[in-house]
Formats: sequence, C-alpha cells, structure tokens
Amino acid sequence: MAAEFIDIAIVDLDLAKTTWSRVHSSMRTLYLRLSREPELPWIRFFHEERESRVVIKRHGLWIEDGYIVFDCLLADVETHHLPDFRQSLDYANEKSRELIATHRKQSRQRKADELTEREQLTTLRGRIRVSDPLRQPAGPVAAAVAPANAPGTDFESKRKDWRARFRRALKNRNKEPERGNE
Repeated sequence: MAAEFIDIAIVDLDLAKTTWSRVHSSMRTLYLRLSREPELPWIRFFHEERESRVVIKRHGLWIEDGYIVFDCLLADVETHHLPDFRQSLDYANEKSRELIATHRKQSRQRKADELTEREQLTTLRGRIRVSDPLRQPAGPVAAAVAPANAPGTDFESKRKDWRARFRRALKNRNKEPERGNE
C-alpha cells in the first residue's frame, strides 16, 4: 500500500469494452474505469460497504484491471448504479486512509519500542561492563587465585568439612550390627 493514499474515483466509461450481458438480453455489461488500480484492502472495503446495503437493481459486479464491471439496464446507470458506486467508493477511500494512518501509527510505535529496548540493552550492557573489584574469575582457577579471606574460600572449606562428616557417618553406619538379627 502506498505511503500516501490517493483517492480512487470513476473517471470514464470504456465504450470499447461494453458488451451484451449474460444475465439478460436487454442488459449490458459496462466497464467504468477507475483513476488507478485499487489495492486489495480497498476492494475489500468497497464490497464490505455494498454488502451492508440492499439495492434491488443490483445484478452482477466485479472489479478487475482498474475497472468496476457490472451488468445493468442502461436507463438505470445514472439514477441507481452511479450513486450506489460513489457511496461505496467514498467508504472504501475513507477506510483506506484510516488503514494507512493506523499502519503509520503502528510503525512509529514499533520504532519507538525498538529504540526504547535498544536503550535498555545499552544501559544493561554498561552495568554489566562496569568492573567490580570484588568479582573473581569463575571456575577452578578461582579457588587457586582467591585469597584466604575471599568469600569462595569459606564455601570450599565448608564443603570439605561436610564431605568428611558424610564419609565418617557412612563408615560408622556400615560397622553397626543389624538390629533384626539379634
């Protein structure tokens, strides 16, 4: 869809394309040229508006290659069909403008959201990159490099202590006689 919507209007009746209708021998199939080829949303809006109203003199209508094509009696074109088409044209043009405005607003919002997220990530990155004098390297090297009063050393000593207690308890449990056999 174009960045700026340009209204679509009926600009001509193509006499070369006019033919006999398949609906009835007294009817014709007319081709009204539009100012430009409509996009699919515009065509959907056009049909949506037409389907919302009941008009007795409607027969067949379709949009193809920049034309509104319809079956009619020639006497009904100016009195019934053109006013009917113009009402649908106005509705489709208005809805298409609204759709483009909505798309623009959503696009601006997405860009603003992306910018906000980018700023948040940059701020987070800056906080992560700040050097922390208490931070120690991770992994096995940390235990070897850590000074005796570092927080990791205390954990390591407690771990060794608990491991030794568990092994003693397990060893003592295996030495106790079973109570069921006494």
